[in-house]
Amino acid sequence: MKILMVLLVLFVLIVGLVLALPFLVDLTKYQDQYKPLIEEALNRKVQLQDIRLTVWPRIGARVAGLSVLDDPAFGSEPFASLSSVDVGVKLSPLLSGKVEVEEITLHGPVITVIKNKNGVLNVSTIGRKGVPVPEVPSKAPIPSAEGPLKILALLAVDRVSVDDGTLTYRDVSAAKPTEYVLQKFEVLLQSVRLGQTPSVHVASVVQPFNLPVKLDGTFGPLKESMDIEAINVLLGLGKTDMTVTGKVAGHDATITISAPLINTANLPVALPLKKPVEIKNLQIVAEVKGQEAKLNSLSFQLFDGQVKGQGKLVTGSEAPPFRGGMTVQGLQLGAALQAVAETPISVSGTAEAELSLQGRGFTAPDLNKALQAIGHLGVKDGKIEGVNILQEVASALNVAGISLDDAKATAFSTIETDLALKQEVLSVENFLMDSHDFRATGGGTIGLDQKLNVIVHLNLSQEVSQKIIAASPIAKLAMKDGRLSLPLAITGTVQTPSYGVDLKSLTGKVQEQVKKKVEEAVEGLLKGTAKPEDLKQQGQELLKGLFGR
Repeated sequence: MKILMVLLVLFVLIVGLVLALPFLVDLTKYQDQYKPLIEEALNRKVQLQDIRLTVWPRIGARVAGLSVLDDPAFGSEPFASLSSVDVGVKLSPLLSGKVEVEEITLHGPVITVIKNKNGVLNVSTIGRKGVPVPEVPSKAPIPSAEGPLKILALLAVDRVSVDDGTLTYRDVSAAKPTEYVLQKFEVLLQSVRLGQTPSVHVASVVQPFNLPVKLDGTFGPLKESMDIEAINVLLGLGKTDMTVTGKVAGHDATITISAPLINTANLPVALPLKKPVEIKNLQIVAEVKGQEAKLNSLSFQLFDGQVKGQGKLVTGSEAPPFRGGMTVQGLQLGAALQAVAETPISVSGTAEAELSLQGRGFTAPDLNKALQAIGHLGVKDGKIEGVNILQEVASALNVAGISLDDAKATAFSTIETDLALKQEVLSVENFLMDSHDFRATGGGTIGLDQKLNVIVHLNLSQEVSQKIIAASPIAKLAMKDGRLSLPLAITGTVQTPSYGVDLKSLTGKVQEQVKKKVEEAVEGLLKGTAKPEDLKQQGQELLKGLFGR
């Protein structure tokens, strides 16, 4: 019985001693040894308030009041701060004299990422020394060969977690500074060891959009070079899920993004659309090599059509140059235009298009100055709702009584045109429109202010030509090969276009015929082959032929 009591007392003493260790052992006095190592690795000054041993729920240490100061070039405020950091170690290796980190938990981290007026990120100098801030503005961050992920990999951690974090991104390089915040930021990394493939879980809410974001997947295996052979994650943005795969080698990377369905109503940015749009089967393949970013392929389905594209962007300048191309097949134009804008006139039909463009920068002044585009547009079996071209022609000629299938629409079998955009003006070239009642050809310009200046030449069908001539005999001066050929001017704006027939060309033809008859009459009088009575008769016949009476 006495032996049991002695053992019990020893057990209580040992347990008491273990529980008292955090209060008896002060590790803060050792920070002069390990803090310089951390500052050397991060290239940042580090501050901490207290560090203690922990025995529950696992043996380890707790660091309280940890702050990592920012690069002095970006300010004196902390780059990152934490209420506490818990580091847990494995018991079995510890008994044999080895320290193996089992878990690192960061509680309440607050991290601020800043892009300064020169376009340089404060995270770009983490782990680097002697990197000057460029005097010339640059949109490309300075790449770093080191970073916190490599440090974690070298520590060989089984589990790294972050709870209740806040990550702020502040951009002061633009004329209007912007700020985005990740609230309720949580991270879980497992198997963070060299040679292993860690799993990752990230969740947060993006402000000011109040957008939930989550990411789950794997990346690795981890190497000291920080090359990542395989990235495979599922990214969720609100109600939109995307699969992201790729790899990283040095400063080069390739990435593939796919999403079965994206509804614009669920995106965090407000798009200039009148109604939500569904993008189906999105596929993006891109790569980065140094400062060159290439969009190798882009494809998705939109309004029952297929859209494909590619492009290239070179970073490293205030207004980076870019070029690209896009093709569209089978797109339902009516639904597309209704989603973009509500106008008195709309066009339906199945559209196909090819477009190539180039420019510099992404701000409105840069794009207006440098953006150029050329392309071809074709629409099959459609209708122009809101206007009937024949009705506009009849009104311009003061012709009444022409029967029309639809007084407020123009059906067509084909519309084709070449397009060219330069210096804020869209040129319409080689325009062709085929309809049951006419064929139209011509071209003109459409300004970015939506002003129209288009001239098309209408070649009406024989049936419609006869109807117009019967009601307006003067119109037969525009006859050619049994059909009326009339110039139609389209002016005004895209919202409120106006139509008019160029009557000057018709009156010019009248003048030519009258002038010709007068010259013949004068010549006849001079030669004595005609009499004044003959001139009167010829004049009456001329007027009757011109005006029908």
